[in-house]
Amino acid sequence: MSDLHIGIFGPGLSGKTTLAKHYSRAAWARHGIKSICLDIHREVWGPQALVTSNPEAFEKVVWAEKSCLVFIDESSDTIARDKGMTKFFTRIRHNGHKLVVIGHDGSSLLPVMRQQLQTLALFRQSEDPAKDWAKLYGNKKLLESCTLGQHEFLWCEFYPGTAVKCKLALGNQPVQTNLGEPNISRPDRI
Repeated sequence: MSDLHIGIFGPGLSGKTTLAKHYSRAAWARHGIKSICLDIHREVWGPQALVTSNPEAFEKVVWAEKSCLVFIDESSDTIARDKGMTKFFTRIRHNGHKLVVIGHDGSSLLPVMRQQLQTLALFRQSEDPAKDWAKLYGNKKLLESCTLGQHEFLWCEFYPGTAVKCKLALGNQPVQTNLGEPNISRPDRI
């Protein structure tokens, strides 16, 4: 897996958590990588994922485990610009972990947190957040996030600076991807 830290941002019902769950399942299927999820709703992520709504329990597991995908969902509630959460962005890679943060527009993250996200899955954004992401990534294509439809997103990598329009494949029309699972059409980064 090549992505170090990933941010998935968009409005409600855009497909953020669906994308994250797919990423978790694909990492397990292809590489045997477990997931640790802080999810205040305690949704089902699959057998590969330990899910908790308890931040203290989540933190203990993250520091005890090695080489997992670490998901923090609903960042406006779970992170909420809390400086104490910075360690998940700056230190967990030393345990071999890869972080995936899920939120609405990135405003719930401190600047140092946003700067650690090497890859961005950006669903529809309003103009100001789109400008903020475009400026941070040095990529004006992210401004196109203002015009995306439901389940569409831009997959943007800080290095080399690419941004590709993608769409979740839901319902009766699955898209077979090179991930080996019919759920989503996006670049193969696992």
